[in-house]
Amino acid sequence: MRYYNEFKDLVEKRISGRNSREFGFEYELIAENPLSRKDLTMVTDALPSLGFHKKKGQIICDQGMYITFEPGGQLEFSSPPMGADDIDVFDDLLKIVDKTIVGIRKKTSVNYLPVPFIPGRGTAPMLLEAKRYHDLHTLLGRTSDRGREMMKGTAAIHLHVSIMNFDEILRMWAFMCALSREDGFAMGEERRSIWSKTDPSRCGLRCTRSEDILTSEILFEKLICFALFALELNSGIPFGNIRPRQSFQDYLVHFTTIFTDVRLNTKGMTLELRTLDSRPLHMFRGTWITFLDMVQQVMDDQFQL
Repeated sequence: MRYYNEFKDLVEKRISGRNSREFGFEYELIAENPLSRKDLTMVTDALPSLGFHKKKGQIICDQGMYITFEPGGQLEFSSPPMGADDIDVFDDLLKIVDKTIVGIRKKTSVNYLPVPFIPGRGTAPMLLEAKRYHDLHTLLGRTSDRGREMMKGTAAIHLHVSIMNFDEILRMWAFMCALSREDGFAMGEERRSIWSKTDPSRCGLRCTRSEDILTSEILFEKLICFALFALELNSGIPFGNIRPRQSFQDYLVHFTTIFTDVRLNTKGMTLELRTLDSRPLHMFRGTWITFLDMVQQVMDDQFQL
């Protein structure tokens, strides 16, 4: 299969030598009112006084958490890798998030809210310059009636768990898929409606353990094939139909644009649960602890898939 061997080699190379499982999160918030580019500039200009600085192209703090922005100006905090017992580290990161949100509000009057959806943002300004975001914005304007709302009007929490070996991918995937339908981890009605109407070629992979997926190798093939059929952002045709054949690096970039409920994240080589709606920090803490406990149960063969 196209790209299979290169992709599997990449996975195995990046997980080689791992001796302890790590976890991470991405936590998004939406500005209460639509932002202009001037507003976004004010927010970024305020970050150095709130403990964040630029390093190797990232806006990062001394504790290793970094900030990025989504196309509508949504604020995203990404944690460094943490062990299952690093609850004190997690609590310190939440304090940084809270301090940063309050500081932005005081310095710029931009009020970020931990909510999953604010209506009416589909026509809000596109605030990011990267070509892939503009290509995606254009494509979603053709393929769906709510895709641009997804880009600029939704906020989620993503949970990451590192892959320790290739053979465990299927079991962890099945667990994450089951979790994506549980109370507290499933998408709310509004986000699910938007997600389902964004782009079937990107969001249409059924997240469940199928009888014909018996090994991690078969699951891996399914994921690769799904991305090959997803529309390439610039051309709007399935990636696998592009001629001449695209490089493996081009395919990896394309793979990051797939919006499945559970995703293989190639940056940290983790499995990423993407269904949680954004929520207040005190609620997120309980969700995080439950997630850690359930992963441990899975690996101890206590969780029934």
